[in-house]
Amino acid sequence: MNKVSFDEWKNTMSFLIDDEFDNNFLGSISGLTKLINTSCKGFGDHEKLAEFIITDGEYFNSLIKFKAFVSLIGLSEERLKRVVSLIRFKFFGEEFNTEWDVERINKTLIINQAFRELLLGFFLHGRDSAVGQEIPLYYMRNFRLQEKDFIEDLTDYNYVERILNDNEVQGKYSNSVGAHVELIISKKLDSYKETKNGKLTYEQQKEFPLLNKNIDFLIPNLNDPIILIEASYNITTGSGQSKRADQLVGFYSDLVRHNANHKTRKIIIINYCDGLGWVGRQNDLRRIYDASDFVINQNNIALLDDVLDEYYM
Repeated sequence: MNKVSFDEWKNTMSFLIDDEFDNNFLGSISGLTKLINTSCKGFGDHEKLAEFIITDGEYFNSLIKFKAFVSLIGLSEERLKRVVSLIRFKFFGEEFNTEWDVERINKTLIINQAFRELLLGFFLHGRDSAVGQEIPLYYMRNFRLQEKDFIEDLTDYNYVERILNDNEVQGKYSNSVGAHVELIISKKLDSYKETKNGKLTYEQQKEFPLLNKNIDFLIPNLNDPIILIEASYNITTGSGQSKRADQLVGFYSDLVRHNANHKTRKIIIINYCDGLGWVGRQNDLRRIYDASDFVINQNNIALLDDVLDEYYM
């Protein structure tokens, strides 16, 4: 079979359209929203706020609750890291080269009472706290835990749900879509096995020594692959796409050398790229196209059947 043209592939790039997936993603925040609604009246109290943030609940651990709380008071995770860095060197005299991520901040809140008192005092009292005196007022414009109206807002399901979804507390939508793309491919392979060739086998996420890389799909298996499939979905554009293109170009070069030396055991690579973020990086997309035996996306995934018909006997 012939590889589709670059323009044909590019022009069929799209957002992932799967209403069931989107509804499940949006609904995943429901339980946390309800927990905020029922717990928020204690947020103005130092001890109750500490208990909410540092204890694991039945359904949500302390990290998720902490991230949700930070979103509700309008302090981004990046600004939180700056505040914590200030606490570390100004109040504890630490010498360090790297900032803590949110997971490390959360763990320190749990085990270090002095750190917890300083950070919670900042959340509760803003400028009227030891830490707040060192922080711009802009950072604290939504620190309103002592205001009745603000707490009342937090009892509103729709209000809290919107904030938590906007701040992607349940995880980044783009990351979830990326994982879902792999599910789309696996379902297509399963359908092919069920309807066309019951002998089809494949393995997922295996370290392939030839490329020194964890490959998304290896058909029929890791030990003797015939077809490799790599998947990438991008909603936005960024330098990571150039790095991805560099990586795939390198893979293809390695496969070309392998195939030249193993003419009876050739391996082909299919690249699944989708999302309108790729349309905005057409130079990188072109490089991936040139470094692929075949290319597919959600709109032309039926072509995978044709590739399997030809190469998987």
